[in-house]
Amino acid sequence: MRLKAFELTPFHIEFSFDKLKDELKKFIALDYGNPYKKAYYEDLLARADQQLIVEEEVVDTPMTDTYESLVKELFDVIFPSALSDNEIKAVSMPFQNIMFNHTRRFKQIILDAGGTYTGEIRNFNQNEYYIACCCIIMNFYFNTNFDLSQPLFIDLPDKRGITRYYRVLYNADFVELSPRENAVMLTQKDIELLQDNYDDFELWQRYFPQKSWDLKGFGLLSLVDVTFENALSLLKESFLKTELQRKPLGDFVNQLFSSIFKLPNLKIGLTVLRGDTTAQAELKNVMIVNSYLLNEEQSQIVISAQAYRRLMVQKQYFSISDVEAEIQHEEHREMCENLEKKGVRSCLFSPIITSTGIEGILEIVSSNPRDLHSVNAQKLNELMPIIAETMERVRSDALNHIEAIIQREYTTIHPSVYWKFLEEAQKNYMDSVADKNYILTPIAFPDVFPLYGEIDIKGSSQLRNNAIQQDLMAQLKQLSDLLEDYAKSSDNILMEKHRLKIQAYYKQVKNHFYSGLEQRIQSYIREEIHPLLQKESYLFNAEKLNAYFVHIDYELDVYYRYRKVFDKQIGRINKCYSDILDKRQKQAQEVYPHYYERFKTDGVEHNMYIGDSICPDRAFDITYLQNLRLWQLQVIAEQMCVHYRNNIQDKIPMDATSLILVYDASLSIQFRMDEKRFDIDGSYNTRYEIIKKRLDKAMIQNSEERIVQPKSIAIVFASHADRDEYMGYVKYLQHLGILQSTIQAFDVEDLQGVSGLIGLRVLVNLDYNLELLDYPQLMVNFLRNQYL
Repeated sequence: MRLKAFELTPFHIEFSFDKLKDELKKFIALDYGNPYKKAYYEDLLARADQQLIVEEEVVDTPMTDTYESLVKELFDVIFPSALSDNEIKAVSMPFQNIMFNHTRRFKQIILDAGGTYTGEIRNFNQNEYYIACCCIIMNFYFNTNFDLSQPLFIDLPDKRGITRYYRVLYNADFVELSPRENAVMLTQKDIELLQDNYDDFELWQRYFPQKSWDLKGFGLLSLVDVTFENALSLLKESFLKTELQRKPLGDFVNQLFSSIFKLPNLKIGLTVLRGDTTAQAELKNVMIVNSYLLNEEQSQIVISAQAYRRLMVQKQYFSISDVEAEIQHEEHREMCENLEKKGVRSCLFSPIITSTGIEGILEIVSSNPRDLHSVNAQKLNELMPIIAETMERVRSDALNHIEAIIQREYTTIHPSVYWKFLEEAQKNYMDSVADKNYILTPIAFPDVFPLYGEIDIKGSSQLRNNAIQQDLMAQLKQLSDLLEDYAKSSDNILMEKHRLKIQAYYKQVKNHFYSGLEQRIQSYIREEIHPLLQKESYLFNAEKLNAYFVHIDYELDVYYRYRKVFDKQIGRINKCYSDILDKRQKQAQEVYPHYYERFKTDGVEHNMYIGDSICPDRAFDITYLQNLRLWQLQVIAEQMCVHYRNNIQDKIPMDATSLILVYDASLSIQFRMDEKRFDIDGSYNTRYEIIKKRLDKAMIQNSEERIVQPKSIAIVFASHADRDEYMGYVKYLQHLGILQSTIQAFDVEDLQGVSGLIGLRVLVNLDYNLELLDYPQLMVNFLRNQYL
């Protein structure tokens, strides 16, 4: 075998036995009490001095053919012939294509590899070789400590075609190093420069010109069979480096397993059992394997009871050393017949166990009987952790991709419908990985029953306008005082102009405030007054100036005092509403999963949709809709109670109104890609959205009274049947004490495009003990009250 030679080298190489002779002389000079051995070495040394003539430069194979017998005797001192069948050694100059005096095992490996096989060190190129030689020179001659002891490997096929992996070790104990005329003597600064520029090959060549150093002597090359360890490492490395499905490993996986088991033509399979099928499909595609346990239609796993117990219950490997022989046993017949049809004659199966349980079965099969059995199955102890780790990593990577698709294409998705988005994102991801064009199909849920409710602050728009008006009046008053103080101490026409204008604005705000006036005043203050106050602040009363700017919001550059109180109060109230709704929703989802969303305005609105299409794995019954309707009515009553108890100490008194819309038919909803939200699907169903948008401002027919009133719940229906149903819920909650006894029925005024709506209104008992509420048993208790 000839190792791959590199053309460029800083060495001028001379083959020499001088250092080996020196070691023999040392042995002869020392008395070790073995006169026979001493006499032999004296004779060997004398013959070597007389017969061996060293060539000036090694070009190919040095004088070993001429003096083969004598050379073998010399090298027997280093590696005795008794070890020739076990050790893999040869004489070689470091990294050169000169190699001779192989051990018998080394010679056999070369023959098995084809006789003239050229061994190439894996992942080791010309530049790396040259710099490694330079580092050897610096360590030996300049006493540096440049560590380049990275492992080197050679891959060689054996006579059965199985790739074997060998680690390369060099021994340079019999080498002498010395500079030639063109050698560069390095300074400490040069050494530090090289140390910081490993990748600058031209720099290294400049400091170490070609053949500028004599390398005299010989080296020892040793190979260590690390097939099992290296194949495991390559398997793990390949899985880590593979970009999922884009760089499939293909037959390389089969080759690695053949190397690990030292068996030719092994095949690898994978059977998916449970869990994240996307991640498992990913692993199958990375490894490019099929399942040998599935039947020909690839639809059903064919496995014996014994194999199932071993794999799934005991979680251990299962082996069949001779499939044909096992067909004779009734218990394994069907399984073995299926394997035989696929050309399997011996096999190993092992469960893939991850943090979520058994994800699948790894299959190792051979076309030869007794290739695989319980003895070599012990190698699975090292293999399976790698496969399991890969499965975990693949799942994590796949789920990250899928989550990214959901976040990119959709929005934050409610758990009840997440499965649908996940299913669509998986299809998109798998097709995009396979370089296929995939158009996202609309996410829709047909035949669902809608529920809508809201709790709102009565007159919130007027309260906000009052706060804005108060802020403007206070701001203008403070500015007027600032300018008036200055006007008393100075005769300034500009200041007087601004003071008079601000006073005029103050009267307008106080007597006739409108929204356009606010914008005009704010623009005037931002563009003319604030620059003046900031640039000429020394002209004004410092205490009053600071008192003014304390209330300025620097991000918006507006006076933010009374409105700040309003906004904080609205924010706290809305958070309270939302917290109650979200907390109670968790309990309602446990009864039957349904879609839920809420929106914050000056109150909180919520939409819910329930039906078979949202939860297809559970049977839907109208009782679940009734439970959700009763749940909604009680939650809004609870929100009303909490509002009035928490609002007692607020600076701005705020009343709350609430509304429930009961629709008389099911409808379809679809996810709007442009708006990233669900909306009603179909023109017929838009009637429902029209009612929702116009209802909270609606009046009772033939009156000026709004249907929503403080401390009460208004329930609006499209049909009398729904009103009768809700009468039962209202009476039940009156029986519990959470609603007051009076029920007011009314007709809703005709809205634009909508007529014939009817309603009920009932006051909430604000003193009810909320600790008595029992949401999990709400519908059960209602039914008991109805029928018992």
